[in-house]
Amino acid sequence: MAGVPGRPPARPVRSVRPRPGDGARAGRVDGRRPAPRPHRPARRGGPPRHAASRSTARTGAALGRRAAADTPAPTGRPDPPPQQPDSDDFDRPVLGPAWSTLRRPAGADWLSLTERPGRLRVRGGRSPQSLVGPSLVARRMTAPRCSFTAEVEFRPRSFQQSAGVTAYYTTLNWYFLHVTAGDAGRRVLRLVSSDRGVVRFEEAADAVLAEGAAPRLGVDVDCGELRFRHRADAAWRPFGPVLGATVLSDEHAEHVEHGVIRETGSTGASVGPWVRDLTGGSGSVSHLFPE
Repeated sequence: MAGVPGRPPARPVRSVRPRPGDGARAGRVDGRRPAPRPHRPARRGGPPRHAASRSTARTGAALGRRAAADTPAPTGRPDPPPQQPDSDDFDRPVLGPAWSTLRRPAGADWLSLTERPGRLRVRGGRSPQSLVGPSLVARRMTAPRCSFTAEVEFRPRSFQQSAGVTAYYTTLNWYFLHVTAGDAGRRVLRLVSSDRGVVRFEEAADAVLAEGAAPRLGVDVDCGELRFRHRADAAWRPFGPVLGATVLSDEHAEHVEHGVIRETGSTGASVGPWVRDLTGGSGSVSHLFPE
């Protein structure tokens, strides 16, 4: 092999054939340099064989044991929801998590807890048959026996304005004890119900309210029976007949016509204040001490 004058001849380059199973020796290498050592595969089930990996593996195992010791074992059951108070003094600027509204957010255009601190002010909404714009604030019934009471301040200008307490399931199934204006323009207490869309007024139960009085209205559920009551002085008095609480059940709400499901029952029953204004104006009502 010819070389450059004045320089020693270069050493020849030799080819090394890779041996079976030794991927590190494939290709051409300089004869003066030692071939790199083959990579030693990791032990089965363990880390690679070098110091850094062994240290990391030990540290990770220690951390894993420490974390497992600090973390409580799962019980298999979800944590129960926080217990909600039985009463609400309406002393916060927003509704508590126990309250729900029907088909509209709790906005300042119809709800206020700041105009009169300690009172919930509700502006009247649309009719019970309307699917938009109802003014209903309610708490879910979570026990077969429960009660709800509220003090109502309301001055209706016509029979088309009403405010009171409701036991409510759907647009078609509800009970409503409310303050409204009678034929002579005086405030009266009236009970109306809807059973699968058939509306019924309990005319015999109408009661005239004293001028300026803010009645307390209540509803009591005892398994399959539902009763309303009211108080304008020192004593509670029943209002209207004993009603069927099953009207507010899932089974009663389901309606099948010619084999086709028209209504389903899955919402659950609620109780709370309900305000209606069918004149296009705005009535207002204040509630205290729901139980």
